[in-house]
Amino acid sequence: MYPSSASSARLVPDDQSDERAFFARDLDEERDLSKQTVKRGRRHDAMRRPSIGTRILKSLARFFAAVLIGIGLTLAWQSYGEQAKQFTTTLVPSLAWLVPAENAKAASEVTTSSDLMQQMKLIAVDVAIVRRNLGLLAAGQEQFAAKQDQMTRNITSLQEVEQETRAQALNPPAPRAIRPSPPARIVPQVPSR
Repeated sequence: MYPSSASSARLVPDDQSDERAFFARDLDEERDLSKQTVKRGRRHDAMRRPSIGTRILKSLARFFAAVLIGIGLTLAWQSYGEQAKQFTTTLVPSLAWLVPAENAKAASEVTTSSDLMQQMKLIAVDVAIVRRNLGLLAAGQEQFAAKQDQMTRNITSLQEVEQETRAQALNPPAPRAIRPSPPARIVPQVPSR
């Protein structure tokens, strides 16, 4: 199990090693020796162990590093997914079973195209409604223009009437000769008997 001192050559000429570390004379001694080194190591580790805050900080740093690597891989897969699939199938054919089959892609395209058709139908209905509303708006605009023309004509005629009235007020007509009315005839009343 352990090389003997006679058969092994020293690697470094000034190598000073403890003989007990390499040769166990008795299993009990070896067990006792390992217990002593473990106890010494624990005391030594307890003194060197970093604080809880440092350990928590390192753990969080590892966690966030793993999360960021995962996010980066996800974004890379979304951006270069097709190229990664082709690369995987050509370079490592044994991993080709991990890549989704093309039939699934075709099914998703059919689903996507039917969704697109439904959306196109909804857009066509919306366009028809907009066209109808534009037609109604144009008809309403024509009616508004006709009413505006009628109001313009009415205002013009009112202005003409106003001007005629002012002209008549400023130039009164010539006075007419007043003729006395003929005297009224008095008819005598006959008393009835």
